[in-house]
Amino acid sequence: MERRKKAASPFVQWRHWFHPKISAAVLSPLFILGVVLTLACHRAGQNPNHARPDLSSYSLISPRTQDNIRTLTSSVVGISVVVDYRLEFFQYEMAAGKFIPDAASATGYRLARQGNAVKTAKKTQKISGGGLILYQNPSVTLILTCEHVINSPDTTRTFFRDPEGRGDAKILSSRAVKRLATYHVINQINQLLPAEILSFDPRADLGLVLVKTAPALGAPYASEVAYESETRWGDLAFAFGYPREIKQLTMGVISPSPYPGTFSMDVVARYGFSGGPVFIVRPGGDLQLAGIVRGVPVHKLRYLAPPTDLPAGQNLVVEDLPLSTAEEYDLIEYGTVYVVGAEKIGKFLKDSQPQLQQKGIFLPALLLPK
Repeated sequence: MERRKKAASPFVQWRHWFHPKISAAVLSPLFILGVVLTLACHRAGQNPNHARPDLSSYSLISPRTQDNIRTLTSSVVGISVVVDYRLEFFQYEMAAGKFIPDAASATGYRLARQGNAVKTAKKTQKISGGGLILYQNPSVTLILTCEHVINSPDTTRTFFRDPEGRGDAKILSSRAVKRLATYHVINQINQLLPAEILSFDPRADLGLVLVKTAPALGAPYASEVAYESETRWGDLAFAFGYPREIKQLTMGVISPSPYPGTFSMDVVARYGFSGGPVFIVRPGGDLQLAGIVRGVPVHKLRYLAPPTDLPAGQNLVVEDLPLSTAEEYDLIEYGTVYVVGAEKIGKFLKDSQPQLQQKGIFLPALLLPK
């Protein structure tokens, strides 16, 4: 008859588990400390009143620099320019697929005699950028920005493709003539305030804008300009911009630029950062105005544009080639911006002094080079 095995008592089970080698590990000081800490953390997690570490104020940027940036934000404004153009499209007579020279024609080639030889249309272009408040009194506020933001070309032209394959034939296809330009400053609550151009320098790509002083416009820049401190490899800097008329801040390190009087930054910028101020971080967290964003590297992509009245999806035929135009498209190289340096800013402001003083504007000494 088979005997049933007697079940081991709980004491015996515990005794087998409590093997001498295992018990030595279990009762070691490190193991006991780990168990105690685990239980303590578990209970702390269940206790809603337990104080957890506050990491909200921790940053790679020093608190002093952060405070300075927040203070400078009120000195940065946006620039918005709306330009109305009159578009003119020219229609020509052709013989054997070639344009017919005509000395009596304004374009140098015979215009179409049937129908409307010059078709017209309207076009509106909107440009946005950044600016820095330099001066303010109860009446007017002076803002520094880029010249190309506020000074669009009066006339732009496109030309027909040369049927002989020699590039542009310089046969006028269309022309855009500036009819009206309106200027606005974007204040701290995104309101548009009417503005006017005071002066500009295309070589330095710098300009000054005047706007009536308003409560929410902002405060003048009250810190130093980096006239006497060198801008070097690896310096940390902040750049403001107004892409799509929205104030944005970015950060990068400085590198030299191949263009005199400028430097570059490794930031991802786009249209709308032009005219925005760049502040360099100095030891201790102080900030200095180091430059004004000039723009991003752009490559021109040239392509053959079909006739404007050609339906989408239709194949080109030989007859369409003389009516095609050479167009350009800007390809932005993201990752780099070029900045007008402090030296050019100082010279521009110094040269603008007579004009400013005629308006009753006297810049603080800290904004001018010694």
